Amino acid sequence: MNLLAAKIYFDGSNWIAIPHTERPYRQKRRRKKLEKSEELQQFEERFEKVKGGRKSRKAKLLSEFTPMFKDENEAEQFVEEHFNRLSRNRWERYKRMIRRGYTNTWNYFCTYTYDSEKHTEETFRKSLMNTLYHLSSRRGWRYMGAWERGELGQRLHFHALTYIPEGEIPGALEEHEDYSTKRHRREKSIQNSYFNERFGRSDFSKVGNAHEVGDSIENIYAMMGWDRNCRYKVLGRIVTSNRGLIFVFELAEAIMFSPLPDEYFDKRTGQMKKRRIVYYPDEYKGRIGKSYHDYVLSQQMNMFEDLEGYVGDEAAVAK
Repeated sequence: MNLLAAKIYFDGSNWIAIPHTERPYRQKRRRKKLEKSEELQQFEERFEKVKGGRKSRKAKLLSEFTPMFKDENEAEQFVEEHFNRLSRNRWERYKRMIRRGYTNTWNYFCTYTYDSEKHTEETFRKSLMNTLYHLSSRRGWRYMGAWERGELGQRLHFHALTYIPEGEIPGALEEHEDYSTKRHRREKSIQNSYFNERFGRSDFSKVGNAHEVGDSIENIYAMMGWDRNCRYKVLGRIVTSNRGLIFVFELAEAIMFSPLPDEYFDKRTGQMKKRRIVYYPDEYKGRIGKSYHDYVLSQQMNMFEDLEGYVGDEAAVAK
């Protein structure tokens, strides 16, 4: 078994290797692509636009396409066949995307939008893909993304998870502050002068990776002396900081769940049952959580608390 030639991917928790095989298979004949009927083209377009759960989407499509067929049975067979086919294809694309996302390392989440004075939709698509292609081959960029339209003006833009090697960003990253028509407030963003000049607008934001999150969790377990076999529930709240809104968690008040269910005898039913034991912090004994008085003393009663209240004396002096 040649493991050096194995195909490897990461599913979020495990690395999986598919061994390479040398079995000689007869090459399959390529089937000629059949021309899609008008009904099928319309169905594929509507499939992407219809919202809701699987059952409700199928019912909507069936009601829309039944008048196109001679009888209901033919319509049901058409909708069932192509609904399942498109759903399966969508799931396979999603699975490939997740595997590619976990297998690679990303450091930026980028959004590219065009200016109508510089591009049309067609030229924007072609020019942006050409630019990213050259950055990938010449500067070592890696990216995966998707096209999307804005909720308000339906303007086309491109979202991409991107890996950019150090020192390989063309232009300069600059901080801009402008008004967000979606959130109705002024917001700061990091934009790139190279893409802004060529297309219209670009937004670059730093992202963490699944590997870094896993390492952080391991560090928290070691720092708090937690049992790696147990689950922990930690309550958090939103606070403001110089980096924007963040979550602050009370690690010292974590609730622990036993790793395996505990068997006990239920006197009411006369049967052996299982239950998971929950361990609460010592200060929770005799009551449910903190008292209102303790909460008022320890928390600011604002909707979003200020992080400065959590900074120690040494940090405050250093600042």
